Amino acid sequence: MKQSFYHLKSAIENIKLNQTMVVFSLISLSLTLMLFGVFLLFYYNVTGFVQSMRESVQFSIYLKEGVDAPLVERIDQALKKDTRISSFVYISKDEALKTFSRSFEDQGLVERLGGNPFPASFEVKVKTSHQDSKVLGEIIAQFEGFSGVEEIQYGSEWLKNLLTFLKLLRVVGVGIGVFLAVTVMTNIANTIRLHFYNRREEIEIMKLIGATHRFIKVPFVMEGVLMGGISGIFSASLLFVVYFYSKDGLLSILGGIGSIQAFQFLPVNILVGLVCVGSLLGGIGSFISLNHLLRLRNPGHETKKR
Repeated sequence: MKQSFYHLKSAIENIKLNQTMVVFSLISLSLTLMLFGVFLLFYYNVTGFVQSMRESVQFSIYLKEGVDAPLVERIDQALKKDTRISSFVYISKDEALKTFSRSFEDQGLVERLGGNPFPASFEVKVKTSHQDSKVLGEIIAQFEGFSGVEEIQYGSEWLKNLLTFLKLLRVVGVGIGVFLAVTVMTNIANTIRLHFYNRREEIEIMKLIGATHRFIKVPFVMEGVLMGGISGIFSASLLFVVYFYSKDGLLSILGGIGSIQAFQFLPVNILVGLVCVGSLLGGIGSFISLNHLLRLRNPGHETKKR
């Protein structure tokens, strides 16, 4: 415990001794992590939009003219028994005509139809877990087998395209994440390298009195962890500022694309994760840099000092 406190104190002293350098590093790191946060914000909202769209996915079973009540009941029972169906509703010919009439103010158009041309139908919603093209094909084929079914309509292409876009977005996110992670680690590694050289005389004295490589490295690694964590906190704060001042504009743009009701900020667990990732990358970058430095400065005693 006492040794840990000493290491933490040394890490804070390192930061104080190199304030100007640390400030510029924190600005660079915060902006880098914020860029990843912007992508996470976009991905989070797009995922929510896709999820809401998937929950509303449905297909329509149109029945033939004059289909009898027993057949309607059999289809109704088959839908109830199918565990892949989340919900469904039966729309009679009269209800379909009333819905059409409510959609148009011109009642003359309804009168010119010359009767009721609308078929009775079932509007069926499928559970999200079964919205796979193969499974949906099986469900539709099952109900196409009923003799009273005229046609089943389902726009499967748009769902496929939506899910393909989401997969592509994940791949892009991984690529961006890896690139920014390397950038953060490189930035912190270079900062720690400079701090190490600034204290090289003190480090040489520590070696002479028997300090191990591990004892020397820990304060610098903790410094990297602190810098990464602080950068994560700054980046989350900057991200919220950007979100607060741009959400209305983004909502008006995205609202024209689909049924997006609100542009949500990232939940707390993702923000905490962003801070933790910053700390982790800071620690890894520092550790790699110090391993390289100590190996170069004392290659013959690397194994013994560890």
